[in-house]
Amino acid sequence: MIATLISDFGNGDNSVAIAKGMFLQHSPELRLIDLSHAVSLHNLVQCSYLLKSAYRFFPAFSVHICLFDVMHTMPATVLLAKVDNQFMITADNGLLGFTFSDEKPIVWQYEDSESKSYIEWLDKAGSLIAELQRVNYELKAVKLIAFSPKVEVLPLRPLLKQNSVECHVLHVDRYGNVVLNLTRKEFEEQKKGRNFSLRIPRQMPITALSESYAELPNGMEFCMFNSAGYLEIGIKNSSASQLLGLKAFVQDQMIYNTITIEFN
Repeated sequence: MIATLISDFGNGDNSVAIAKGMFLQHSPELRLIDLSHAVSLHNLVQCSYLLKSAYRFFPAFSVHICLFDVMHTMPATVLLAKVDNQFMITADNGLLGFTFSDEKPIVWQYEDSESKSYIEWLDKAGSLIAELQRVNYELKAVKLIAFSPKVEVLPLRPLLKQNSVECHVLHVDRYGNVVLNLTRKEFEEQKKGRNFSLRIPRQMPITALSESYAELPNGMEFCMFNSAGYLEIGIKNSSASQLLGLKAFVQDQMIYNTITIEFN
């Protein structure tokens, strides 16, 4: 079985290793892959984007374990959801509804998984992983209870208007490229064959999509759809985030960037 891990732990201590060790106690043959441990602290939006943009690249029946904000509610519970023949394991912290609002997956609680500590939650999650593996993913054979998450966080949608769309910054990668919360499908449905103008404060608007990063001259601003299908703004061999003053959206933050795309 393949299992991925995502968290905001960073790599400065042994938190990730402890989680891996506990999962391997339950399933010694488990293939553990780090999806990312560089999620900004408490940043649900970034965690959601990194998870959603990566899970489809894994084989069917992979398990994606989110260690982000496990103790959001007390006692913490181990939740399981199935999305596109993939399994998501997380706690009741709003991540599933925020990330998979379109997919609307059924959510279950692993029976007797109430946990008073993070270590106890890891142990319960490890038991669930082992059980999924033992019954060959036959969910009817797993001790699951239908569950309605108590924590709900509304999805971060672009604001769609007749002749424009207003986007938020989901993520800034290590190169300073800026990912917006607009998919190719949403862009094309809004564009309707018209020209577009992506407006950045104090900069000339971008009016064309680029298909390849390699074809661009140094210092050129661009927008293109990334491998995950989201619109991305960048500057060849420079940091768009720093040079354009764009920062990732943070929940409950009073001041944040928005990017407007106009159609004509």
